This record gives sequence, C-alpha cells and structure tokens, in this order.
Amino acid sequence: MSLNDRLFKMQEAKLLEHAEVVARMYPTDVVDFSAFDSTFTLEYETTIKNAISAVTALKSDQVIIDEMAECTQHVLDAMGTCNTDYKTISYFVRKAFKNNKAVQNQFGFNDIEKVRRSQPKMVLFMEEHAGTASDHKAELVAEGCNETLIDKLSVDAQNLKEANIKQEKFKKKRGVITQERVKLLNEVYLLVKPINDIAQIIYSDDAAQLAKYSLPKPKSSQNSSDDLIES
Repeated sequence: MSLNDRLFKMQEAKLLEHAEVVARMYPTDVVDFSAFDSTFTLEYETTIKNAISAVTALKSDQVIIDEMAECTQHVLDAMGTCNTDYKTISYFVRKAFKNNKAVQNQFGFNDIEKVRRSQPKMVLFMEEHAGTASDHKAELVAEGCNETLIDKLSVDAQNLKEANIKQEKFKKKRGVITQERVKLLNEVYLLVKPINDIAQIIYSDDAAQLAKYSLPKPKSSQNSSDDLIES
C-alpha cells in the first residue's frame, strides 16, 4: 500500500462528520462498548477528538489546490511578461541587425521555439537574452528601442526564475502535505471503524443505536452485511 492510499471509501468530509458524531455520542453509551470490549473506555472519546483536530489543523485539499493555482498563475504572468519583452526586443534586433543572422541567433531567434514551452529552459534563455541585449544596447537604442526595457530584462528573467522555483517547491510541499493528511485521515478511520464493528453486534436489534455508530456507506455499497462490517 502506498503512503497516499486511503483506507476508507467515503468522502473525507463524510468521515470527519461521522467521527465528530461518534465522539459526541460515545460517552453516553461507553458502558455498552466497555462491557463488550474492556479496552473501550471513556478516554476513547478524547482520542477520536484529538485525531480529528490533527486532520483539521492541516490545510485542506482545496486550499492546497488554490495555492498551487496561485503559484502557477505567477509563473504564467512572468512568462507572459518575458514573452512580450522578447517580441519587442526582437523587433528592434531585426531593425538593427537585419542582415546579420549570427547576431540574431545570439538573441535566440534559432532557439525560441525549442524553449518557449519549458519553464526551466525559458528561465535560462531569458537570462542569456538579457545579457545579449545589454551587450548590444547601443545598437538597439539607436534603432528606437526603449532603454528602460533593455535594463529591465534581467529583472523580468529573475522574476520568472523565482516564480518557477516557488512553484516547484510548492509541488514538493504539496506531496508531503497530502501524504500527511491521508495518514491522519486513516488514523481517524481506524478509530471509528472498531466502533462501527462493535455496534453491529451489540446494537443489532436496536436500529436507532446502530444508526448512530454505523459508518456512512460508500456510493458503491450494495447495503449487504459485508458492507456494514467492511465499509
């Protein structure tokens, strides 16, 4: 089983909701559970609550997804700025060096198609592009290029680099958070599952009591006796 495997088939929200209900109801029926299995004492309520708190203390999947989307948007914005810069500089490169393919290629005319879809390659490309533009600043300005644009190329390249690094770091962080969340959710499940199992036995003739402690059925459930025990 991988570290990200869930032991439960229901939605996370359903599991946590059920665990909250169990923790609230359990103290009133602890005598019944303890009579069946002496290890189920009143302290079990606190154990369940602590397990729930450990899960809710972590960022939810939706928050993580939103933060990842923000990182991605920063990269896209930085890429967009660099793309605009490159197209603008390219215009003046063609004016200043219209008959000089060697210099045009120094500005990446022969490489741009290879790198534009790769963030790491684009970072290196823009850093080199900024250096080349600085080396040929006088010729570009003479052809009408805005000097400020040339000066900010290195800043824009750095912004892209930082946005890319932040995105990559968050991808790794997301994996760790997800793994930890699944681990904690599994711990909650492993606490309420025995309560479910015992309830099937001690409250088999009491539908109201049984309903309080029975695990929610997954969508695939066929409502069989096996589902009651194993879901």
